[in-house]
Amino acid sequence: MDLTPSTTGSLTPMSNNHMSSPEHTHLFESKVLEKGQLIFSKMGEQSGPSIFNSDWWYGRIMDWSMKNVEFKTNMFRFVDVFPYLNSGAEVTRHLKEYFAENGGELPPVFNFGMGVSSLAPGLLSRAIKKNIVQMAKMFITGETPEEALPKLKKARKQNLCFTADLLGEATLSEKEALEYQTRYRELLVGLVKDAKSWSHHSLLDEDDRGPIPKVNVSVKLTSLYSQINAKAWDETVNTLADRLRPLLLLAKENFVFVNVDMEQYDHKDLTLAVFKKLLLEPELRDYPHFGIVIQAYLRDSLADLHELATFAKERGTAVTVRLVKGAYWDFETIHAEQQGWPIPVYTNKKESDKNFEDCAQFAINNIQHVRLAIGSHNVRSISAALIMAEEAGLSKNAIEVQMLYGMADSIKKTLANEGYRVREYATIGELIPGMAYLVRRLLENTSNESFLRSKFSENIPTEKLMQNPGLGLEPSSNQPKTLSRAFHNNPFTDFAIHSERQKMETALRDVQSTMGQTHPLVIDHKNINTERTIDRYNPSHPDQLVGRICLASNEHADLSVTSARTAFTAWKKASVNTRTQVLKNLADILERDRYTLAATQVIECGKPWSEADGDIAEAIDFCRYYAAEMLRIAKGDRTGSVPGESNWLHYQPIGVTLVIAPWNFPLAILTGMVTAAVVTGNTVIMKPAEQSSVTASLLMSALKEAGCPAGVVNYLPGIGEEVGEYLTGHKDVDLIAFTGSKAVGLHIVNKAGQIVLGQRHVKRCIIEMGGKNAIILDSDADLDEAIHGVVYSAFGFQGQKCSACSRVIVLESIYDRFVERLVEAVKSIRVLPADNPAAFMGPVIDEEAQRKILGIIEESKATATLAYQGDVPKEGFFVPPTVFTDVDPHSSLAQEEIFGPVLAVIKVKDLETALQVANDVEYGLTGGVYSRSPANIELVKEEFNVGNLYINRGITGALVQRHPFGGFKMSGLGSKTGSPDYLLHFMHPRNICENTMRRGFAPDA
Repeated sequence: MDLTPSTTGSLTPMSNNHMSSPEHTHLFESKVLEKGQLIFSKMGEQSGPSIFNSDWWYGRIMDWSMKNVEFKTNMFRFVDVFPYLNSGAEVTRHLKEYFAENGGELPPVFNFGMGVSSLAPGLLSRAIKKNIVQMAKMFITGETPEEALPKLKKARKQNLCFTADLLGEATLSEKEALEYQTRYRELLVGLVKDAKSWSHHSLLDEDDRGPIPKVNVSVKLTSLYSQINAKAWDETVNTLADRLRPLLLLAKENFVFVNVDMEQYDHKDLTLAVFKKLLLEPELRDYPHFGIVIQAYLRDSLADLHELATFAKERGTAVTVRLVKGAYWDFETIHAEQQGWPIPVYTNKKESDKNFEDCAQFAINNIQHVRLAIGSHNVRSISAALIMAEEAGLSKNAIEVQMLYGMADSIKKTLANEGYRVREYATIGELIPGMAYLVRRLLENTSNESFLRSKFSENIPTEKLMQNPGLGLEPSSNQPKTLSRAFHNNPFTDFAIHSERQKMETALRDVQSTMGQTHPLVIDHKNINTERTIDRYNPSHPDQLVGRICLASNEHADLSVTSARTAFTAWKKASVNTRTQVLKNLADILERDRYTLAATQVIECGKPWSEADGDIAEAIDFCRYYAAEMLRIAKGDRTGSVPGESNWLHYQPIGVTLVIAPWNFPLAILTGMVTAAVVTGNTVIMKPAEQSSVTASLLMSALKEAGCPAGVVNYLPGIGEEVGEYLTGHKDVDLIAFTGSKAVGLHIVNKAGQIVLGQRHVKRCIIEMGGKNAIILDSDADLDEAIHGVVYSAFGFQGQKCSACSRVIVLESIYDRFVERLVEAVKSIRVLPADNPAAFMGPVIDEEAQRKILGIIEESKATATLAYQGDVPKEGFFVPPTVFTDVDPHSSLAQEEIFGPVLAVIKVKDLETALQVANDVEYGLTGGVYSRSPANIELVKEEFNVGNLYINRGITGALVQRHPFGGFKMSGLGSKTGSPDYLLHFMHPRNICENTMRRGFAPDA
């Protein structure tokens, strides 16, 4: 239901939008068409170049982009990387890598207006730079407010007003955030100062209620705070409010309009919360010149508009809404597909167009509380809104039309001449941060469904462009396609949703209320308490007892082997459906108990919220993926059968499996190894790390509930050097699955190779060990993305991941700038107890790890430059995030695994040297590169010797099936977890050959 103001100013229901009856709909559509035809006819009278004019270089580029998808993609990428190219040779090299065709020739569009000789590198690069700068200037008013000011004033003389926006996406450090706040203040003050001399313009400076500010500024909240974190909702809202408040107070003091921009969906509710919080404060409550964006491509935008109208009524002062379609459609759809989350945007453009009109109608119905600014280049959308306003009896200046600077100039001039207030969204900023904005404009202009493209490039008839978007509209689904696959990764929890945060907070309270329990051994489904125990304390708060773990002796180890050996006789014969059903049941139980399990990890292992949640999701993935894979493998394979001879390759379980798991992924890795053994018909002795045995006991309980028979899995916590050592050499252990350190892994391999009396098999070992992982930064790397990826890869979960980045190898041309921004980004990291949702980093696992890492840091100060060492809480086993620069690639700091938040930065001359340094360690687990050179990316693919290589993203967070995980060299022995062949390592392959011919006769194959 829509709401409309009654005579008393309350919000009351009314019929749903302007299409209330067939007669009115027909009349309305006639008026809209007439309005659109008027606009189009007047546009023809306007002069000036079109962005689609093929007489201009930009127009030619648009034309090629619309005809060739591959060229369009490469053009976006080239424009994006261009500001980072420091020489003519670099420009020419990237051009050829992106566009060379027909034996190395560039498309003729690059020769447009240059002459044949322009293909010389220096001339070509200068010409390309000139054209791209000119293209940027079409959309960016100036690099500084001073440079932009003449254009803003010129626009006023042409009957166009403005809203000024500082270019830039999310900031990476608090230094950058505070600099942005200062830049906004300087922009506002500078415009106010100059505006004092501007003459009054009744079309631009008045609405139906009186004077409106001449100065109008748009603000992005993500530029004001680098540590936006939806999990720490209240703290994030308060910090953002503290950063924005001075700007709003300054605006009120100087009669300035401030509009809060809307960005990615992740930040939508936070942005609305900050806006509402500030506008209810006494100093700001009565000021009417604040606004916010509503994006009509979002499925919940109309509901948000309803809430804003109610909020404005309660506030007692109207707010302005800039209604736009939305600029992040590609990102939102791709991001949702990757995460397995509901798609927040309409995937059918007509739905966005229809919703835009519904939102406009609602705002017009509630104009007393919601002032409307139409942000669109779509003449249908604009015309519909203007007709709605006319039907509501509003004057022309009651609403305004907003469009982007550099686009649809003829539409702007036409509307201004017709007496409508038109405001340009005028961007100000340097070329490099402006590239993201420019690329979005390129995407918009060449989209298959772009209105400007349809009208000005493809000449689609006006009647078709002006059709009602609601006609024949079929609603699209918000479900990502990934969820329809036979296997899909379990989505991570979206803590931006209030109910999800509440569930986690409740789980933390519940787990803390039950801490200190004793966790017995479980052998043959029987609980066994032992006199010898070990206490596990919360590494964030070492005085909190998490649980008391019963410790197994060698006698208990023998009992567990006997139990597993006995159970193996029946379990190996159990049907594949029986075994896979246990895993499916287990997945459902883990999903049901997700928050309890995550909270346990937060408290027992010091995992911050998202890290703990990701561990549970991966454990669920292992269950479901290995169940599906076992069903596939169980079918067997006919190998080389010929007439009269049948050959069948199939697999059988090996026997008793010893699973030795680490503490850093306390549920995921343990679950992965155990379920792989169980589903393949083996039985298991589950020996978890001492530091994560409480989590392991919860897994044991879940396995029992899932229907795992007695003896198939036995829970045997104990000291690794004792019970683990004993079982490794046990004659009746057939297979060892281990994840942990190199030293222990190599010891297991060595000991497993020793045959003892009575042993009739060679132990099989599946060994995953550590890494000394590197990320390479090419000279053309996107530093915004690279710094974000390096910081998370190096310091996520305190660097306690075998995949963590401990070396970053940087080409010298960008080294200084990278180090400067990296250090500032690391300074902004929040190190807090893991149960605090604001924590980016928590504690390391225990006091022993803390002492070891701090010792390495102290030793390394003698051989490298300490660029930054952070502060940490005094209570708890915390280690500060630490960055060393000028690191010798052959030093222990660059060669040995640390397993903590310590990053070595290494400078190199070129990419070939970077690869030599990256490979010159004994490990080969994960690695990454940030580069925008196709040729260099291919070189890295060929030469970087790691099991998991990541390009232009962080190097941690491998997902089951999508990123099968595991390395070689000293990083592992065996297959990759979460891969199609992992389960084969838990089974013996058998081939059965049968001669089917009898007396010269054989059945059909």
